[in-house]
Amino acid sequence: MNIDLKGLKLAIIGGSSPCKQILEILLGPGLKELGIQVLVVADTLIKVDGIKYAREKGVFTTMDYNEVCKLSGIDVILKLKNDEILSCILEKVNTEHVSIFDLDAYRAMAFLNFLKIEEERLKIRRKIESDKIDKQEISDLFDQFTSTIQENAEEENRHLSVEREDLLEMEKELSQIIQGSMIPTFIINNEHILTHWNRACEELTGHNAYELVGTDRQWVPFRSAKRPTMADVIVGEMSEEDISGYYGSSWKKSGLINEAYEAEEFFPHLGEEGKWIFFTAAPIKSPDGKIMGAVETLKDITEDKKTHEELELQDKELSTLHNKYKKSEEKYRSLFNNNPSPIFIIDRQTLEILDVNRRVEEEYGFKKTELLGTPFLDIGDTSDETIKEGMEGLAENSSILFTKKKHFKKDKTSFFVTIKVVNATYSHRDVLIASATDTTESVEKETQLIQAGKLATLGTMAAGMAHEINQPLNVIQICSDLILKMIKKGVKIPDDELVIMANDIIDNVARAAGVIKHVRDFARQSERDLKKLVINNPINDVFKVLGHQLTVHSINVNLDLDPQIPQIRAEHNRLEQVFINLVTNAIDSMDEKAEQQDALVEKNLSIKTYVEEGWVVAKVTDTGVGMTDEVKRKIFEPFFTTKETGKGTGLGISISFGIIKDYGGTIDIFSEYGKGATFIIKFPAIE
Repeated sequence: MNIDLKGLKLAIIGGSSPCKQILEILLGPGLKELGIQVLVVADTLIKVDGIKYAREKGVFTTMDYNEVCKLSGIDVILKLKNDEILSCILEKVNTEHVSIFDLDAYRAMAFLNFLKIEEERLKIRRKIESDKIDKQEISDLFDQFTSTIQENAEEENRHLSVEREDLLEMEKELSQIIQGSMIPTFIINNEHILTHWNRACEELTGHNAYELVGTDRQWVPFRSAKRPTMADVIVGEMSEEDISGYYGSSWKKSGLINEAYEAEEFFPHLGEEGKWIFFTAAPIKSPDGKIMGAVETLKDITEDKKTHEELELQDKELSTLHNKYKKSEEKYRSLFNNNPSPIFIIDRQTLEILDVNRRVEEEYGFKKTELLGTPFLDIGDTSDETIKEGMEGLAENSSILFTKKKHFKKDKTSFFVTIKVVNATYSHRDVLIASATDTTESVEKETQLIQAGKLATLGTMAAGMAHEINQPLNVIQICSDLILKMIKKGVKIPDDELVIMANDIIDNVARAAGVIKHVRDFARQSERDLKKLVINNPINDVFKVLGHQLTVHSINVNLDLDPQIPQIRAEHNRLEQVFINLVTNAIDSMDEKAEQQDALVEKNLSIKTYVEEGWVVAKVTDTGVGMTDEVKRKIFEPFFTTKETGKGTGLGISISFGIIKDYGGTIDIFSEYGKGATFIIKFPAIE
């Protein structure tokens, strides 16, 4: 961190222990000659050490973060805490005149080291400038200062080494995911030899891995005679005609994963009575695009088939329930109570629960008397207003479906449901009949798929991340080597050069730590938990991991992000994944155009955010090769790609489309071949 401390006017947000340590140096005698002014220390907690110390020293303190923005003349804001409200408040700060430093625990340590070095440097300078000092004292002071810098560098290097070991351990854990996955999965190589058959696959088929791995007999658990599995189809690069010859009309291209196929089929050889299996296979490619094998995942949908038939019958019965009631209330009550899904009868005006069936009591753990008269919305996520709006606006004799909504049992356990609401008549009054189907397992598997796409994205960014980490490590190594060589040769290093090298070490340690932290945050699997957020934040985080790639590919980036843009309801981690996919595709498209023209072409990438008629809009534009009408029609199809073999799987755009749709958003494409492409993404704004 390189800051000119002379005459500096700063504000500190966060009064924890690091705040007090920083204040002790800034306000102490060691830096007094620099004329540093601490204008304000802000924290919502008044009994923390930093606030107490600031008051003792006569520094203005406040519990209102907005007071920081109102003060004039501030040069730097040190942010030592991560309250969610801070990001919104600090957006008001004019960053052209005020620098904001976000100091986590490690960066705070680095900043303290910087202050200590500066304090020591000034102390040495004062002694050198005095008349009462000899050469030996100067040499001793220089050795002492050099030793301090070296100790700080070694401490920060040790921290980086720990972070690097953590990253390697994470990579090792990822390699074990397939074996520990709850999803039945097997892998074959490019010679159709089975290499992996996980435990979930053993449980589903009854065949152990040791019986099959190392052979080409992956068909044995499913067929009575040898026939290609879907993974064999991928490795063999069969034509669609050949695939249809084996699978008839039961197969199709995956709607989620590029270059993958999926199908569902009944296998009489599985289990005692046979099983319905939904299976998906996708290619595994080498860096040069060659198919090195294929991975196939299986899902037992036998019970789903039965449930689907029951739900179809249930929907039919529910839609005519109010007409049949007059003829046979006994029949209605039996149907109502014995229905396999929880059913709620809800007042049309107040949305209060009027009646529930026995399945509600079993699934939710409430007694019927505890639910009657309570708002239906209270058993779900009360911050999600989409259900209320949909139910209140439901027309007569119509229905509406809500997917992936969170409900809570009496013991506060959460689970995901699909809710179907019908506008009907019950006991001569207008009511809403709502049925809730538990879809927790499906949501969790979808989350695993999105996580798989995220890990694939990390793979494509690996080179850039390695550079982002290696570059600061190289700077630290060079500075450290130079200092040691000068010391051994007995050459005095000028103070200003020594400060520059020390600052370089501190800056690059902080930079490497930041990259590692962001990669770990991005790779972490997040639960489905929609929150209010500003779309600018995930967009800005994209460039923490893709900054180097954009520079290497000579791409000019223009960010025009509306600082006053309203919030949306989404998940930061997954939105960042969407924009990383769009930016990496733009890089490939612009590189392809440059290769086609065999000349230097201007590469421009722009991202703009704005509000349009109640929608928050993100516009991503590139000057790449563009798309034909046919490509635009197929771009969201799984496994569809226009890239050379091995340079793309199509997974990114397909998953991005699913994430955007999940948050109630839309994505439109405007492109002409040879003239670049524009993606316009819209999400409902939260007022």
